[in-house]
Amino acid sequence: MSSFFTAPASQRKRKRPENDRAQPRKRRDVEKNRSTDRRIKSATTERSHQPPPEEERDDEISGSDSGSDIGSESLEASDATSEEDETGAERRVRLAQRYLDRIKGEVDEAGFDAEDLDKDIIARRLKEDVDEVKGRQFRLIANSLDFQNADHINFRADTLSTTGVAVCKPYVYTVSIDKTLIKWQIQSPQIARTRSAGKRQGQDGVKRRPKQLAFVKGVKVRASAQQQYGHTAAILSLAASQDGKYVATGGADNKLIIWAADDLRPLKTFHTHRDSVVGLDFAPSSSSTSGFGTQLFSSSMDRSIKTYSLAGEESLAYVETLFGHQDHVAAISAVSQDLCVSVGTRDRSARWWRVVDETQLKFLGDSSRNDEYQTGSLDCVAAVPPNHFVTGSDSGAIQLWSQHKKKCVYTIQTAHGIDPLPALEGVTSESDPKVIEELKKSDRRRSTPRAITSLVALPGTDVVLSGSWDGWIRVWKVSDDKRTLEPLGKVGGSTDVSDADGKAHMNGWSNGEAKALSSPNDQGPIRGVINGLAVFERRKETVNEFGGKKEGECQGLCIVAGTGKEMRLGRWLNMKNGRNGAVVFEVPLKADELTE
Repeated sequence: MSSFFTAPASQRKRKRPENDRAQPRKRRDVEKNRSTDRRIKSATTERSHQPPPEEERDDEISGSDSGSDIGSESLEASDATSEEDETGAERRVRLAQRYLDRIKGEVDEAGFDAEDLDKDIIARRLKEDVDEVKGRQFRLIANSLDFQNADHINFRADTLSTTGVAVCKPYVYTVSIDKTLIKWQIQSPQIARTRSAGKRQGQDGVKRRPKQLAFVKGVKVRASAQQQYGHTAAILSLAASQDGKYVATGGADNKLIIWAADDLRPLKTFHTHRDSVVGLDFAPSSSSTSGFGTQLFSSSMDRSIKTYSLAGEESLAYVETLFGHQDHVAAISAVSQDLCVSVGTRDRSARWWRVVDETQLKFLGDSSRNDEYQTGSLDCVAAVPPNHFVTGSDSGAIQLWSQHKKKCVYTIQTAHGIDPLPALEGVTSESDPKVIEELKKSDRRRSTPRAITSLVALPGTDVVLSGSWDGWIRVWKVSDDKRTLEPLGKVGGSTDVSDADGKAHMNGWSNGEAKALSSPNDQGPIRGVINGLAVFERRKETVNEFGGKKEGECQGLCIVAGTGKEMRLGRWLNMKNGRNGAVVFEVPLKADELTE
C-alpha cells in the first residue's frame, strides 16, 4: 500500500489548487497606482510649504519628535492637540516653541541661577591648569623679554659657597656648604621703582635687597623633641613645592629633610638613601591634583632615584625606588606627577622615567669622534614638558632631547666659552728664558671648556637659562617646533657676543651644532661659580570671574642665581675673586611690548 512517505519523489510534490493561484497583474493597474502616488506626494508637498497658523505657534508644549528629553505625559498631550492635517515639520516647530516658552516662564519665576555657569567656568579653569602642568601650553615669550637691560642686585649671608636655590614667589630659599638653610623675601620691582623715584635701581642707595626671614644651621637641638632634626654635613640640593607648603633639602650626610616652608620647621627626616642626596625636585601641581598630595623626586650618589608623597604634615611617606643608572645621579627634573628625567655623571646617559609603569628610556650623551671636546659626564638637566628636556655636560655642551628620538635633536658646543691658557712662565719650573722659549714652540696644551654647572627651564615657555663660571647667565630660546636652541644673549649684557677683536663668538652653525667662544675680557656681573638657578614669572594680577585675584599676562622674569667660590660637588676649582651668596635679576618686557 503506497503512502506519502513510500511514494516516489515525483509523486510527492503537492499541487496548489486552481483557486489559490495568483492572477497576473494587468498593466493598466500599475499605471493607475503610479498616478495615484504622484497626486498624494504633490498634495503633501504643498501642505508642508504652507505657513503654520499663529495660534498654533503660541500653544504651550512639553516635548518634540526630534529627540528632546520630554516626559511621556507631555508627549501624549501634544499628540492629542495636534491636528490631522499637520505635517512633521510643523509639529516640530510648534513643540519647540512651546518648550522655549515654558523654560522662559520658569526662569522668570525662579530667577537666574548662576550655579551651572560657575561650574562651566571652574571646569574651564581646571582644564587650563591641567594643560599648563602637563606642558600642553607652550607660550612664546622669549622674544618679548628685554634680557639686555635686566637689573641685578647681590645679596648674601655669612655663609660659605651657595650650593642651591629654590623659589616659591615671592620667597627664595638658599643652602650652602656650611649646613645653612635661609629663607628670603624678594621685593616687588614696582615698589623698588616707586622708592627710587624714577632713578635706576641700585644707584640711589635704596635698599631693595631680599629680606632675610628665617634660617636654620646644622642640627636644631630641641630638648623636648624625641628626635633632633638637621644636617650634619654639607647641604647639596634644595627644592621648594609650588603650593608653598614644603621645602626639601638633601645633604652629604645621606639625609633628606622636609621642612615647613613658612617658618622652616622640620617635619620629617628620611634615611632612604645610602649616599649623598644631590638632586631634588617637586612635581608640578595644580588645583585639580592638590587633593592627592605633592610628589617629590630625589637622586643620589648611590645610583638610585626615590619618590615620596607629601599629602600633609602627618602623611609624609616614601613610595618607591628606581634603578638604572650606572654612576652618580647628579640631577633630576620633574616633568609631571608620574614622569621625571635624570642624568648620570660618568655613565653619560639621561633617562626618562615613567614611574607608574616602572619603565625608563635611555639616551646616551656620548660625544662623537668629530667633537673637539669630549663629554666626560652629564651634570645638569631641565625638563621642557611634555616630551623634551635639555642637558648640560662638563664639555660645555648643551643638548636638546626628545623622548621620541634616541639621538639628541640639537647641540650647542662650548656654550659658555673656554678658559684661556695660563702663561707658560707661571706653570713651568724653568727659569731660563731660552728654555722657556723652546718650550713655547713645542707647547701642545689645549684650552679647557667651561662646564655647565646649572640649567633651568621656565615651565610652559620657550626660555632656557644656563650658568657656568664665566660671570654670565646665558639665555636660549626653544624654537616653535622644538628642534633647535637659539641664543638670545646674556642676562644683563649685550646681545652681541664679541671679543676685543670684534669677532663674533657664535659661529659654526651647521649640522645641528653651534659653537660659542669667549674672551678673557668678557667679564660678567656674577663673580664665582653659578651652582644653582631658579626663575619665575612676574605676572599682572587681575580679577577672575568670582571676584578673586588671578595671574594675568607676563610682566617680566625674576631670576635668582646661587654663587660660590667653589663648585657644588667638588673643590678642584677655587675662584679667589668669587663671592659666596646669590644674585637677583629683574628682566622687564621690551619697550614695544609695554606700549602694546
